[in-house]
Amino acid sequence: MLELKLISASLIALILAVALSGRGVVSSNNSSGVFTFTVYGYMVTGDLTDTSISHGGIVQMLMTIDQTIPIPNGTVHITGNGAWSGITDLQTLSGEITNVQGSVSACVLLACQNADFIGNGTWVGTMTWSKAAGSQGSGTFQGALIFSGSQVNQTGPVPVSGNWTASFAI
Repeated sequence: MLELKLISASLIALILAVALSGRGVVSSNNSSGVFTFTVYGYMVTGDLTDTSISHGGIVQMLMTIDQTIPIPNGTVHITGNGAWSGITDLQTLSGEITNVQGSVSACVLLACQNADFIGNGTWVGTMTWSKAAGSQGSGTFQGALIFSGSQVNQTGPVPVSGNWTASFAI
């Protein structure tokens, strides 16, 4: 049982640490994006939706994660969301990641452990435009996640970083 507790606590910390980091993949759907990241060898995929640039160069994106990852003898299910906001001069982009919240459930054999997380961060990137793809942005981000719950042994924020890519509606 101690081994199960150590495995699931480590997996929860790993998955949560990854929840804000990623390597982006361009989506063919206008005004959307995808980010992926790897933590402790597990790949997590999240979506950037409602990606837009409004008058004055105001950038808005919504981040969501809803993924089940198979692990030896079980699964880890991660859900979460957050908001990315910032500004662009149509060459560079930068901003903040706020209101990140979510949960992780790690189940091994017949036992499950759960944790909640909150977080925040910053992001930067560059923009390109092509007739075929429209306005595209890509860059990096970094942040921190804080886990809570009676089954969490993690103390202090967990740093995360990664890459993102998105198509924008202008």
